[in-house]
Amino acid sequence: MSKLFCGVDFGTTNSSAALSDGDRTWVLELDRTNDVPKSLPSLLYLSRDGEQIIGRAAAKAFIERNVDREVKLEQVDLDAAIEAYVPSEPDKSESYRPMELAEVRVTEGVRVSATMEVNSPGRLFQSLKSLLRYRAFRGTEVFGQTYQIEELVAMILQRIKQSVDEAAGEPVARAVFGRPVRFSVNPEEDAVAERRLRVAAGLSGFEEVVFFYEPVAACVEYAVTTDRDLKLMVVDIGGGTCDVCVMTFGAGGNAMERVAGSHILGVAGVPVAGDAIDREIIQEKLFPRFGSQSRYGPAHLPIPQFLFNNILDWQNLYKLSTEETLNWLVAVEMSSDQPEAIGALHCLIQRNYGYLVAREAEAAKKRLSSVTETDIAIMREIIQIHERLERIEFAHIIEHDLDTMLDSIVEAENAAQVNPGDIDYVLTTGGTCLIPAVREMLESRYGVDRLIQRDTFTSVATGLAVAARYA
Repeated sequence: MSKLFCGVDFGTTNSSAALSDGDRTWVLELDRTNDVPKSLPSLLYLSRDGEQIIGRAAAKAFIERNVDREVKLEQVDLDAAIEAYVPSEPDKSESYRPMELAEVRVTEGVRVSATMEVNSPGRLFQSLKSLLRYRAFRGTEVFGQTYQIEELVAMILQRIKQSVDEAAGEPVARAVFGRPVRFSVNPEEDAVAERRLRVAAGLSGFEEVVFFYEPVAACVEYAVTTDRDLKLMVVDIGGGTCDVCVMTFGAGGNAMERVAGSHILGVAGVPVAGDAIDREIIQEKLFPRFGSQSRYGPAHLPIPQFLFNNILDWQNLYKLSTEETLNWLVAVEMSSDQPEAIGALHCLIQRNYGYLVAREAEAAKKRLSSVTETDIAIMREIIQIHERLERIEFAHIIEHDLDTMLDSIVEAENAAQVNPGDIDYVLTTGGTCLIPAVREMLESRYGVDRLIQRDTFTSVATGLAVAARYA
């Protein structure tokens, strides 16, 4: 049994892990190919031949093998039949009495078929943590093999488990896993998500799993670095959730005494964060460039909006690449008041560029943390998009999301029965906290001097490893 304590932060966008020997705590290198090697992008790519690729390499494999190719869908016979009852032709003679004769039904065998992509080299999965709460999403079929969502998550966690064991020099059986305050506002969905994450951790090799609130872990990570009497708030906004925690730590003592004497005053959380903000950018700045506001035909009909929902859900965009849909788009382009935009939409679907759109929106969001304006540029074939996005406009676009986050912060204050002035420091972590509009919201409420930015990707994992000694 390992004498090291392990913390694992499985995130919607990025994951991290840390070990502690009681005296010191260190974050592990999980992905040497990533810009931040101690952060593992929570990405999984499954190839047609069964290869599992994790992290930054998964995104690279998807782009190299899937983007800029023509999707081919075919109606495939599933070699099965189901029974169907078909009413027979009624007797039309004068002697026919429908009230006196039972309807004759003929049993027929109906062949089962499905529309399938026949030339896909692989599938990329991202934001799996956000899907854990959906009871209806049990799994998916990949090249004839059905995977439950727990198995997909476990594939990513296995990479983390391998790194943990290598760093420890022996198998580590027990780990404290972070979890958001709320996977979902629905208590049943929240329970489903935690149960599934526990199963996935078990499948990856962890024999014992203890769950710990992620914002509480971030509080612990900071509190053990000082001996002051503190009332702390953590605002942790990553890719999938916005989590808030208010805690107190007494003065003096070592790390064990500080943690043992701490008190959680209030927590709150909502499933609104970086992924939702990316979608807002796509809807506001890019949808119109793909014809979302166009009209077509003699009756000037609007373009069906379900097409654009599939752009947001880019992993299923290929399902639109049918001969029927593509031919319809050709006809629409000829009668549209925005033919160039409809042509771009046709190209987007046929060439499977949905992931590139999502990546560019995310990249623009990140750039606006350091510059006041940026360009969203997508230049592929007839898609020639060059949209300017200013920081002020960006803040307006995500105004509703900011309001939702602020409501969660106020909820945590109310639960803790504190006012903004009662809090000594507000610790921020998670990539979305780097957005200037988010920081300005916090500065307005608490003042710039009380905001402390912790490590964006690893502070939660560090706190979890510290907590693992006492949990």
